[in-house]
Amino acid sequence: MMEDMDTLTHALSGMLVARASRRVDDELPVWLRSWAGFFIGAFPDIDFVSRLFGITAYLNIHRGITHSVVLIPVWALLLSWLLAKLSRNKYSWKLFLPVCLLSLSIHIFADVITAYGTEVLAPFSNIRFTIPTTFIIDLYFTGIILFAILLSTFIKKYAKPIALAGVVCLMGYVLLQSYWMRLALEHAYASAPVDKMQNANVAVIPQPLSPLNWKLIISTDDRYYIRYINLYRDKPKTAVPTDGLFKRINALYTPAYQNDWHIVPKFGLGPLQSLGHTIWEHDRMKPIRRFMEYPAIYQVDQFPEMQCLWFADQRFVLQDIRAPFIFGACQHRESKQLKFLRLVDDQPALLD
Repeated sequence: MMEDMDTLTHALSGMLVARASRRVDDELPVWLRSWAGFFIGAFPDIDFVSRLFGITAYLNIHRGITHSVVLIPVWALLLSWLLAKLSRNKYSWKLFLPVCLLSLSIHIFADVITAYGTEVLAPFSNIRFTIPTTFIIDLYFTGIILFAILLSTFIKKYAKPIALAGVVCLMGYVLLQSYWMRLALEHAYASAPVDKMQNANVAVIPQPLSPLNWKLIISTDDRYYIRYINLYRDKPKTAVPTDGLFKRINALYTPAYQNDWHIVPKFGLGPLQSLGHTIWEHDRMKPIRRFMEYPAIYQVDQFPEMQCLWFADQRFVLQDIRAPFIFGACQHRESKQLKFLRLVDDQPALLD
């Protein structure tokens, strides 16, 4: 599963706002303004190259300085200058500046409304902000953008108002998703299996396949209570392990009236709890602790000579189907030494 809104959608959103903001007296040709918006809209994801330095570097750098609201003017000036140079100074950097400002802004906006978290105040703060209304791959979100771009391409006479209408529809769709997010929160509080809610943290996370699918998370000191719901589904779907991936995912989301919470212990059960705490609080897990908001034991592997505990973030876990970013350690039964690892395609790899 991906953790980030796809770069193509970001690029298309940059193209859309570039067209929607074009003035009648704009000296930039429509094609150039559009493609400038396309590439600048994708630019913040250049931090993807941090994967070359290891997964922990990526988790700490991604959605950092290239996604900072504070640094938008700096990036916009640099990119405007670069675009002017690429045009061999045929067009002034000042003509590219509004496109860069808008395209960078809509990229950051589209990331903030997903659950991953974005350091909008970097480099002055590494706090990750999120208003999770939208799943990372939302075909309706992308479809609105793409439809407006195509329509404005074929109906050139009304290209700007069509593109502007596309931006308005996109914002309206996000507002509708925020309403569904509020409904999901209401369901979480109404059906919560926790007596003292003042000691609990409640979150709702948008899910794949439909904007009506939501994951409800109630966090207490030692466990999570989790539900997967579809806001308007009137009867449950069924699936078996041999069914296709989409059918199994769709079957996760039950009608909101079903009070089917399940419990996920944060640090395992019984004697594993002590080891779970030891692994999680170790210095080697510090960058993982910074990244994960809802960590819990995802998998336990028992071997003759060692036992392994794996952590995953409940934001990204699909129950019994898949989870990305799995980290943990194996402890030798005799020496008690820990070896810190991550799971990649169900295979352990050294934690970089």
